[in-house]
Amino acid sequence: MKILFVNFIKFWGGGESWTYQVMDELKKRNHSIILLSNTQSKLRLIAEQNGIETHSFKVSKLSFLDFLLQSKIKETINKIKPDVIFLNSSLELKTIGLILKSCGCSKVIFTRGIPSHMKLNPLKRYLFSHVVTNVIVNSNYVKESIWNITKHLKNEPVIIYHGIQPNSLISTEGNTKNIAIVGRLSHEKGVDIALHVMQQVLLSEPQAKLWIIGEGKERENLTNLAVELGIQNSVTFFGFVNDVESLLIQCSLLILTSRWEGFGLVLLEAMKLKIPCLAFDHVAANEIIINNETGFLIPDMNIGSMSEKINYLLSNPDVGKQMGQKGNELLKEKFTIDKSIDKFEKVMEVN
Repeated sequence: MKILFVNFIKFWGGGESWTYQVMDELKKRNHSIILLSNTQSKLRLIAEQNGIETHSFKVSKLSFLDFLLQSKIKETINKIKPDVIFLNSSLELKTIGLILKSCGCSKVIFTRGIPSHMKLNPLKRYLFSHVVTNVIVNSNYVKESIWNITKHLKNEPVIIYHGIQPNSLISTEGNTKNIAIVGRLSHEKGVDIALHVMQQVLLSEPQAKLWIIGEGKERENLTNLAVELGIQNSVTFFGFVNDVESLLIQCSLLILTSRWEGFGLVLLEAMKLKIPCLAFDHVAANEIIINNETGFLIPDMNIGSMSEKINYLLSNPDVGKQMGQKGNELLKEKFTIDKSIDKFEKVMEVN
């Protein structure tokens, strides 16, 4: 199949990482993959470096009103003649939805990874009813959040969990006091909450270290907060890291303190390395972590409860190793990339 992925996001985040992984895996299965992206997209650069055909345009929120740009995009799509089109978000749908209708594209798949209610104006209602043929979400949590668009769809949204290659030659030794948190430094990721958790952890485990892996606009505020809490000597900001595994294997556990999360791909990355995970129970993490078996789910965003569970695992490394092993087994059973791509292909093939 000739498959066109449309992603106009400029920055690199979990969604872009997953988009690239899906493109790469479908390419390995001999599909023809093309990316339509923003000129400033990091995803475009990585795709080009790995031999994926790309076409880029300078896209903004108002690009659906730019008739010259619309004409150029339409010309490009008509030349490509894709069998299937994947739209990354509402931005892509709004920007080229009417173009896809005029081009006669018969298979348009809208993907959603954000667990928030979608605002529907008349244009969006029309596009979901007359352009989008399928919707893919990455968790039941996300599916429940977009209940209001379901009545406008031709087909029920399909849940396809993210997946990764499950096998690794390396894993954590689980004997350190290092705690990892991985993600963009933005409000929704709750890294500020992790700093408050760490302040309490240090009362019982003064040798503990919090390793913050990721970059974002909140870095300065978070650095200042660590100083205000008096824990700056126990916190390391690593910034954006290409080889995250090299740091994760030096940690004994991973925490996810997001205020909301569509899925939590980093949990799978930790499970691959046999690292137990802790997360708040209100996010999609409860579709990944088995409480008290592969890690801990903390109710009510309770900072005290999370710090207690962290201290328990740091004091009982054998328990952490057992949880990490069970998490690795769950990963291989339920969250492999092959299982995810099989489901993507099934959606693409269904009329």
